[in-house]
Amino acid sequence: MIEMLKLGLVLMLVALIAAVALGIVNSSTAPIIAIQQELEKQNAMSEVAASLMPDDSLAFDSLSIHNLENPYASCDELLQVVKVFLPPDTSRIGYVFIAYGKGYSSTLQTMVATRMDGRVAGTIILNQQETPGLGANIVIPSKLIEHLTGMTAEECRLRKDGGTIDAMTGCTITSRAVVNSVRQGLEDMSGAGLFYDDITLDEEHAEGGTE
Repeated sequence: MIEMLKLGLVLMLVALIAAVALGIVNSSTAPIIAIQQELEKQNAMSEVAASLMPDDSLAFDSLSIHNLENPYASCDELLQVVKVFLPPDTSRIGYVFIAYGKGYSSTLQTMVATRMDGRVAGTIILNQQETPGLGANIVIPSKLIEHLTGMTAEECRLRKDGGTIDAMTGCTITSRAVVNSVRQGLEDMSGAGLFYDDITLDEEHAEGGTE
C-alpha cells in the first residue's frame, strides 16, 4: 500500500514538473509565434495586393467603418477592411480583408484583395488545418481560389449552391467555407457603401476616420 502511495506521489510530481515546464516554454515562445504570424499576415497582404497593382510602393491603412456588419462572428473574428493606395496619392485603388469560414476541421482564413467595383482581384489561403491530401489542398490556387478572381459577391457561390464554381472533389465543406466567407465579406462591404459611386466624397464621414 505504501509503495503504491509513493508511486502515485512520484507520478504526480513528474506531471506537475512537466506542466510547469510546458507553461514556461509556452510563455517564452508565444511572443515569437505571434510575431511570426503577423509577418506572415503582412507578407500575404502585400502579395495579394499586387493583384490590384504590381508596385512595391503600395501602402495600407486600416479603416474604421461605422455601418460595417460582421459576418464572421460565428468564428469569433471581425471583418477588418484595409484600404490599399499608392503614395503620395491617398486615393484608394482597392481593399484587402481576411475572410473567415468554418471548414471540416478548422477555421479557414483567406486573404482577399478586391477592386473598387467589388470584384475579387486575388486570394491567398492564409491559414488552414484541414485534412491533408483533401481539404488541405485548398492552398493550391488552381484547386479553387483562383476561380474567385473577377467575381462579384453574388457570383461567389459553389455550383451546388447555384453558382459556377466547382467544389474540390470530396471537399465540399472546405470549399463552401472559403467561397461563402469571401462572399459574405464582399456583401457587407457593399452594404457599407465601399464600392464605386457609393463612396462619399468625405471619407472621414463614411469611414469614421482611420485606426
